[in-house]
Amino acid sequence: MSTPRQLTSLERLAVAVAMLASLAAMRADAQASPGRTPWGLFSARYDTHTSDFIYALYGYGRSFAMVGTLQNPRSGWTELVGAVGRTFALAGGPSQSIATGVAHASDGWYAQLYFVPTVPIGPGWVRATAEWDVPLEHKGTTQFAFSPLSFTVPRVRFVETGISMDLAAAANSRTSIAVGPELRATIPGAVIGTDLQRMTRGGTSRLRLFFLTQF
Repeated sequence: MSTPRQLTSLERLAVAVAMLASLAAMRADAQASPGRTPWGLFSARYDTHTSDFIYALYGYGRSFAMVGTLQNPRSGWTELVGAVGRTFALAGGPSQSIATGVAHASDGWYAQLYFVPTVPIGPGWVRATAEWDVPLEHKGTTQFAFSPLSFTVPRVRFVETGISMDLAAAANSRTSIAVGPELRATIPGAVIGTDLQRMTRGGTSRLRLFFLTQF
C-alpha cells in the first residue's frame, strides 16, 4: 500500500477555495428556488497556440453534469473530463456556475474545480472561466488558469468588443500571461467569438475561435 501524499500549501488553498465556493452556491440556492426544467449546453474552442476543447453539459434545474475533451496538438497534452456542478445567482444577478470533477490527463489523474462567473460592470460584462487542477498522483502538477478573463461592452446590436486575458500558473513554473482584443456576437441560439492575444513573454501571438450554445 502506498503512503498517502501530503498536500502542498497551494493544494490546501485549492481545497479551501472549493469549500468556500460550494458554501456560497448552497447559500444562493437556499435563497432561490428555480423551476425544475431540463437544459443543455455545448461549448467548443479552437486555439492556434494552446488547447482546443469540446464540452457538453446536461442540466436539470440548477444541477448539471459535464463531460469534455481537451487536446493541444502542438504539445501532445490531452484531457478527458467528467464533472458535476450547480448554477446559482447572487442578489438576483446573472447566473454563475461552479463544478467539481476529475480528469484523466497526459500525466495522470487530476481533481478539478471550475468557477464560471458573469458580472455586469457599468455598460459592460466581465466573464471568466477559472480552473484549478490538483494532481491525484505524485507525477502531476498543481495548476491554475483563467482561460480567459474578459471584459466586453456592447457596440452595436448583438455585437460586443473588449479585451481578454489568459493566465496559466503551475507549481515550479513561470506564470504565462496573454492579452488581446475580443469580439463576440450573439446569433440565433448561440454565441460566437474570437480572441487575438499576444504573450507578454516571448511575443508569440495566437488566434482563438469559440462557440457556445444553450438549449
